[in-house]
Amino acid sequence: NDVQALVADIGSYSTKIGYAGDDHPQALHSSTTAAVKAQINNNQSSSNFAKPPKRDFTLRCVDGANGDGDYDLVNPVDPVTGWLFSPPSKNTSSSLSANNEQSSSFDAWESHELVNSYLQHAFQHSMGLSRGNNGEMESAIDYSHQHPLLLLDKSHTPPALRQRLLEIMFETHNLPSVFFLRDAIAACYAVGRTTATVVDVGYSGTMVTPVYEGFVERSGVLRNNACGARNIEERVLEMMDGLVVSQGGRKRKERMRRRAREKLELQQQQQQKSAVEQPSPKKAKRDDKGHFIKEKGISAASISIPDYLMPLYQVRRANYNPRKDPFHAWSRLALAREIKECGLGVAVGPMGYVSSSAAPGEDASADAAAAAVGEGGAVVNPAAANNMFLSAAKLPYTLPDGTNVEISTASRCDVVELYFGNDEQNSLYRDNVFDETVQKLEEYSKEVEDFIAEGEDDENETNEGGSKGITSGSAAKGDPYSNTSYRGEKSSRYAGSRRNNKKTHYSPNVISTKLYSACLPYLRTEPPNGPLEEGGVSNVNDNYFHFLTSASPAQMVCDAVYRCDRDQQAKLLGDVVVCGGGACITGASGVVGSSALGGGGTVGGTSLLGDEQAFPDRLREEVEAIVHKHTMGWRVKVTSPNISERAICSWLGGSILGSLGTFQDMWISKQDYEEYGAAIVNRKCP
Repeated sequence: NDVQALVADIGSYSTKIGYAGDDHPQALHSSTTAAVKAQINNNQSSSNFAKPPKRDFTLRCVDGANGDGDYDLVNPVDPVTGWLFSPPSKNTSSSLSANNEQSSSFDAWESHELVNSYLQHAFQHSMGLSRGNNGEMESAIDYSHQHPLLLLDKSHTPPALRQRLLEIMFETHNLPSVFFLRDAIAACYAVGRTTATVVDVGYSGTMVTPVYEGFVERSGVLRNNACGARNIEERVLEMMDGLVVSQGGRKRKERMRRRAREKLELQQQQQQKSAVEQPSPKKAKRDDKGHFIKEKGISAASISIPDYLMPLYQVRRANYNPRKDPFHAWSRLALAREIKECGLGVAVGPMGYVSSSAAPGEDASADAAAAAVGEGGAVVNPAAANNMFLSAAKLPYTLPDGTNVEISTASRCDVVELYFGNDEQNSLYRDNVFDETVQKLEEYSKEVEDFIAEGEDDENETNEGGSKGITSGSAAKGDPYSNTSYRGEKSSRYAGSRRNNKKTHYSPNVISTKLYSACLPYLRTEPPNGPLEEGGVSNVNDNYFHFLTSASPAQMVCDAVYRCDRDQQAKLLGDVVVCGGGACITGASGVVGSSALGGGGTVGGTSLLGDEQAFPDRLREEVEAIVHKHTMGWRVKVTSPNISERAICSWLGGSILGSLGTFQDMWISKQDYEEYGAAIVNRKCP
C-alpha cells in the first residue's frame, strides 16, 4: 500500500506511462519510432531489430534520398486490428533453443519486443526507477520489483494476447503484480461513470464500446478504421497541397529557385575555400575517345520544385530532395498535425452543415436541408450558419517554404465531415477503407495459417532429432494459449512445463506458433460456420472479427447500443463518453493567434480557439437525429473532458482506479501467476 502503482497506456499514436494518482503521465512519447530490422538469415541475432529504435527522426536533416540508411518506421500497435499484434511477415528474429537462457526473456514478436523497449525506456530514462543511490544508471533491471503495473488494453483484444503480455510482465520485467484494464472502462472512470457508451476517437480509428456496470458488453463493440486522426491529417495534407498549387503558383517556384541558387552558391564558395586550404590531387575524367569531360554542377534551373506541402527538412535542402518514403510521409503528416492542432486545418461545423464537395441536392447530414446550386456551380446550404461559413473570412498561414496561403472556414469544416457527413464522397471513402481492412485481415489470416503449418513441420523434425525444443506431448500438455480456463491451465502448466522441479522454457518459435494458433479465429471476418444466409442471425459473441463497420461515429453509437439488451439501451444512450486525441477538434468560430504555432508557420489574429465542446455537441445532435426518428422519449447525453484531458482520458481513469485503496485486492500477484498460470488474467481482468 505504501508503493505507488504505475499506469501504462500504449496507444497507436503515443505511449503514456506515469504514477497512479497523478493527473498527467510522467512519460509521454511517440509510439512510432525508427529502427533497423534484423536480417532473416542472421542466425546470431536474437532480436527483430539490428539497431535500437531512434526517437529523433522526424526533423533530422540528412543528405540524399537514401540518407536514412536501413531505418524503417515501427509501431507496436497494429493499425488494422488495433492490437499489440505483429503478423508473421514482420517477425524476423532467429530461432532460439529451449535451453537458451535468453528464451525466457525474449519474445519473437516485433510488437511485444517494442513493448519491452518502451517500458524499459520509460522506467529507466523518463521515470528514473533504475537509478542507484549515487545517481548512476544500474546495469541490472531492478526498477520494477517494487511497483505494480496497471496496463490498459483494447476491449476486443483476444485472450491469448493478454495471456502472453502477462507472461512478459512477470517473466521479463519481474513485476510484483499486474492488472489489465480495458481502456473503455478506464474512460468511464475518468468522468465518474460506470455505465456509458464510450466513443474513443484514436489515431488509427474510432472504437465504440458499451460499458454496463463496469463491464464491457462485447457484443456491441464496433471499430471503424476510416474515422481516425491519421485519416484527418491525410485530408489536411490534400487540402494544403491544393492550396500550394492554386495560391502558390509561379511566384512560389521562382522564389524557391532563387533560394536554391543562393544555397548552391554558398556551397560552392565553401568547397572552393576548403580546396584552397587543403588542396588534393583530382584526376580528370575522359570519355572513350580520350577527350576531357567537363563536370557540370547542379544548377538552380535544373532543380524541380515539388507541387505539394514540403516539410521543414526538405525546405532546408538546396536541391529539395525528399527522404525515404516512410520518413518523408511521416514528416508531412507531422506538419499537417501541427496545422490541425492549432485549429487552422480542421473545424467542426454545425448540425445540418453540407460539405462543399457534396452533390447538389444531396443530404450531407442526418438533419441537413436540401442543397442548392449558387453562382459558379458552388453548393450553398440555405441554412444561415452554413452560408456564414461559406462567406467567412479566410485564415492566413505561412508555409515552411515562405508561401502565404489562406484557408477558408468551409474547407476546414469539409475535412471534419469525414466523421459526420453522409454525402456520397465521405460514405464512399469509409466504404473503401472498410474493404481495404477486410482484405488486410484476410491476408493476415493466410500468413498465420502458413506460419502455423511451417511451425508444425519444424516441430516434427525437431522432435525426431531430439536436440531442440520440447516434445510434442509436453507441448500439448503445456500449451498456455490453448484454453482460457485458469483451472485447466493450473494442471497443464506444471504437468508439461516442469521437469525434475526445473522450469522448461518454450522457444520463441514454439511460443509464436501457439500464440498465432490461438489468435487465428479472431482474425477471420466471417463466423466459424461460414457466411450468413440472407435473413440469418449470427451470434456476435463468436470468436471472429465482427467489430468492423463503415458507418459514421453517430451511427456506430446507435448500432452498438442496439446490439445490447433492451433493458440496457436507455442507460447506455443516456451517457455517451467521448475521448481520444482525434476528438480534440474545436468549433469553426475560432481564429488562432501566431503564438499558438511552432516553427512551421505563422497566423494572423489574436483570438482563441473555437468551442472545445463542439465535437461532443455535434455528435449528440447527430445521435439524437437518428434515435428520435423512432424513439422520441429517449434522452441522449454526451460527456467529455476538457480538450487538455481528452487525449489522456483512459490513462486518467487508470490513474484514478490504481490509487484507490479498495483496488489493492484486485492485483494479479506473482504468486497467483505461478499457481494458476497466465490464463488467470481472463478471470480477474474481464
